[in-house]
Amino acid sequence: MTENNSSRKTTRPLRRTRITEPDLSNLAINHKTDTMVYALGGLGEVGKNMYCVEHDDEIIIVDCGVLFPEDALLGVDYVIPDYSYLVKNQNKIAAMVITHGHEDHIGGIPFFLKTIRLKQIYAPRFAKALIEKKLEEHRLTRVCKITEINSESSIKTKHFSIGFFNVVHSIPDALGVLINTPNGRIVETGDFKFDMTPVGTNADFQKMAYIGQVGVSLLMSDSTKLLCSWFFYIRKDCSSCYHGTDA
Repeated sequence: MTENNSSRKTTRPLRRTRITEPDLSNLAINHKTDTMVYALGGLGEVGKNMYCVEHDDEIIIVDCGVLFPEDALLGVDYVIPDYSYLVKNQNKIAAMVITHGHEDHIGGIPFFLKTIRLKQIYAPRFAKALIEKKLEEHRLTRVCKITEINSESSIKTKHFSIGFFNVVHSIPDALGVLINTPNGRIVETGDFKFDMTPVGTNADFQKMAYIGQVGVSLLMSDSTKLLCSWFFYIRKDCSSCYHGTDA
């Protein structure tokens, strides 16, 4: 019997290519000189808004909200952010700033104060009243001081300088936040809309334009319904519907 050599499968030696791993040492975070920005909630979801800016030994917190549970979370009243990192670094917290008084921005404050020591919260007038009511319900009125702020207020810490500007939202006294850091300017818009005939104070377009002209390193913007091509009714038109009059 003859063997057909052509039917044999020849085994080729394997060649291994050595891939040089990239040097990532220059991308490592320097906790002394770098400014870190991170969200504990609010990204890709409507609710649980909580954003942090950290530099060296200081942390600035913007908002502290809850997320209302969906149908799958039976028996759950609120969903709150994971505070574990802030619990470990609570001595670094220099300030908590609130943009406005909606639950997805202030609803988590009582739960936060039950786990973390905080001396002071900065909030606009209407949000301040709502927060004080919450703390009263949870018997936390003496735990933390609530300081009222407006668009002319400023907060200065060791590494940060914080300012504010008026925005229009579906709740009174809504603010955007400008945070000056050692590595640039950060703008957190809070929730906002543009309404040319608002009820109450209008958005501070001049201050927004000035901030943009000076330069912003990072814009953290509200994006709810950003991809919708239609417009909302303005508040004055809506109010006329309740009174049965024409707009």
